[in-house]
Amino acid sequence: MRMFAMLSRKPFSVWSLIASLYTTQYLGLSFFSVALVAILRKQGAPLEQISSVYALGMIGACKFLWAPLVDKIRFTPRIGHFRGWLILMQSLLVVVLCAIASLDVQTDFGSVYLLCIVMALCGATQDIATDGLVCSILSKEERGIGNGIQTAGGMLGFMIGAGFVLMAYPSLGWRQSVLILALGTAVSLVQLLFFIEDELQIQKQSGLQAAARLVGFWRQPGMTSWLVMLLLFPMGITVAYSLLTPILVDNHWSLERIGFYVDVLGPVMGIASSLFAGWMISRHGRSFTMNYCLGMQLLSIAAVLFMAMGNVSTSMVVAAVMAHFLGYVPSVTMLSTLMMDHASKESPATDYTVQFSIYQFFAMGMGGTGMVMAGRLGYSATICAALACSALGGIFARFYVSSSAKKETRASVA
Repeated sequence: MRMFAMLSRKPFSVWSLIASLYTTQYLGLSFFSVALVAILRKQGAPLEQISSVYALGMIGACKFLWAPLVDKIRFTPRIGHFRGWLILMQSLLVVVLCAIASLDVQTDFGSVYLLCIVMALCGATQDIATDGLVCSILSKEERGIGNGIQTAGGMLGFMIGAGFVLMAYPSLGWRQSVLILALGTAVSLVQLLFFIEDELQIQKQSGLQAAARLVGFWRQPGMTSWLVMLLLFPMGITVAYSLLTPILVDNHWSLERIGFYVDVLGPVMGIASSLFAGWMISRHGRSFTMNYCLGMQLLSIAAVLFMAMGNVSTSMVVAAVMAHFLGYVPSVTMLSTLMMDHASKESPATDYTVQFSIYQFFAMGMGGTGMVMAGRLGYSATICAALACSALGGIFARFYVSSSAKKETRASVA
């Protein structure tokens, strides 16, 4: 973090706030969407009841529907536009988590689930406001750092909520575990109270104008090529990532081993690789980093292919997981940075969110498609197809980033 702060004019407190916001927004949701499944099943809950937990993840994917409201509705200048939204949402997250902690997860499941929906809505809105704030206060040179921190924060939040808190759950119990999540979420709230947001250039719009931006964004020149790039570049590695755990399960790995190597060791590597990718974008530029991401994508998919062929010794799996997170996570950081480049100063939250939501929907769809293909064609054939998609997406992405850089150079000269 201090190394990144040295590469920009922003004080360390700004970077620590960004890291905190991106981490705490995942704490509660990761625990309830992953750990709650294990807890309910352990208590004998039917699969039909457990399946409802996965619907919580879809709320975040739909956040583009109310992103224009976050751009439109303002708080007083003293509070700050996005700071006001963040204080409100962070406070609600803490309150909801405290309320959930007072309930019994089995006998009060209906109430817990309703509060989880409220928490998911608050977390998604907090994410919109955080993205809008980061888009507004970071310069183009600093966005690589910001998105490296964003990806790392998300992985850290997931690792804490779905990993460490779940591991401590048998000793702590329901109430103490959820209160720990509430306490962690409150950290960002304290930081926000001391943060001063400068006046931003958010455009005043009517409700209809704000909603129309969801469509109008894609009508701008060059957006068709960007949409193709946004969907095509991560396609192959998303398919490969969805098959990582099923391959290990089919090769008789225990859930405990999979959880450690994929959900703990993998995110640790992901945190390091996302920060490295963010530094690389800010230091060496987007074109250079795109080449790195493409090479690491191909390497990581090849590592999963090697596992699919039956090479699942512990050392091989460790190497494959490390390679995969070295390829998957920097690609997310790269795409997030380019999304911010396309976001306007007038409606940053809406512009960024509508891009990320499309990417998120498509990634979830490709994960499911990869499962179906593997069931019909087998793991190896599916991963070979993913490898081909990654190469094709990489070629298009390399062309897109290079052409964009040339246009910017000609514009600056003119």
